[in-house]
Amino acid sequence: MSSKTSNQQMENSLELLNSIRTVTPPKDLLLKIERKIENNKQNVIPLRWVKAAAAIFICVFFTEVYLLSNKTQADDLSELIVTVDYTLYNE
Repeated sequence: MSSKTSNQQMENSLELLNSIRTVTPPKDLLLKIERKIENNKQNVIPLRWVKAAAAIFICVFFTEVYLLSNKTQADDLSELIVTVDYTLYNE
């Protein structure tokens, strides 16, 4: 493509922009936009609650890991419990 052809196509495209009519927006458009923005702000969870929930989750998670890693200690306690066999034998 030559530069003249490219320039002509560009000018034709730009001439289309001259035919655009300006449109006046509705009077309550700004009010609707502001209302939507305000509604979105109200639906956001505060960051302090997110931090608190994350801290609780982390504490519970590490407590579970600690208890599962100390499961061997619970097995040691079972050795201390004496079990008696009350089975009756038929003679």
